[in-house]
Amino acid sequence: MGKVYFVNGFLDAGKTSFIQDLFEESYFKIDGVTLLIVCEEGEVEYDDYLLEKMGVVVRYIEDEEDFTPEHIEELEKAVKPARVVVEFNGMWMRKDLSFPWYWNDIMEIAVINGKTFELYAANMKSLLSEQVRNAYMAVVNNCTGLEDKLSYFRRNLKAVNTGLNIVFKDDERDDIVIRFEDDLPYDLNADIVDVDNDSFSVFYLDSLDNLDRYVGKTIRFTAQVMKSRGKTRQSFLAGRYAMTCCEDDLSLFGIICDYDDLDSLENGSWVNVTGLVEKEYMDKYKVDFPVCKVSGLKAADKPEREVINVV
Repeated sequence: MGKVYFVNGFLDAGKTSFIQDLFEESYFKIDGVTLLIVCEEGEVEYDDYLLEKMGVVVRYIEDEEDFTPEHIEELEKAVKPARVVVEFNGMWMRKDLSFPWYWNDIMEIAVINGKTFELYAANMKSLLSEQVRNAYMAVVNNCTGLEDKLSYFRRNLKAVNTGLNIVFKDDERDDIVIRFEDDLPYDLNADIVDVDNDSFSVFYLDSLDNLDRYVGKTIRFTAQVMKSRGKTRQSFLAGRYAMTCCEDDLSLFGIICDYDDLDSLENGSWVNVTGLVEKEYMDKYKVDFPVCKVSGLKAADKPEREVINVV
């Protein structure tokens, strides 16, 4: 079985247009049949001529309970596709899905309407979070006039999936090239970069994306001490929990802190940390990650909002 492209998003997101544009790209052409499974019909309809020309066979699944491995296998046996593209219904719960056992190469793509992002983030956190949690890429459409909000969109999406690749597009579906370096709630040029409680999630996410601009900077922030049971180095995790979906769905945002007097720290206590940011290579994940070399540490009060509400 070839690659499976799983495209998720709400009704007005632009999934159909995205998929149709994808079929027209030269790099997306293959020998063999493509099975397109459509789980909802929006305002935009597929071009029948284009689909026939590209060797695309469309099948519909109208009810959530019919999206099962058994039913999908029946469709595949009848069509014998070289690959599958799914236009999923964004109102169905992604986390409840089961796929055919041989779907071992799935690329998930979330398509989002920038004009309604804040509405869905406020009222449908769970569904929106599930659309991006396992996605490789998010395409945010209709961003003309929203340039000042894109960094906010980006932080909220990255909070759910730190490895997410995000593409912003204008109302004509052209890419928007934007720099995010200057949109930070603290001064990176200060002698000591003060990260307040409301900015910790920004610092954490941005340090993963743009680590080099933090290396050599002295950072000060407040976080909770989280000691590792299997102590392999004199370090602790300075962490905050973030609510990315609901109260039952918390993600841990944490910075590794090297500290010589580790035994003096009580696990779970709150501390104010000052330290120099360096980077180390994590062989297990094949990535560089930030490490704070602690130069100053003192007890701190628990923040008024202990859990960060990101999305």
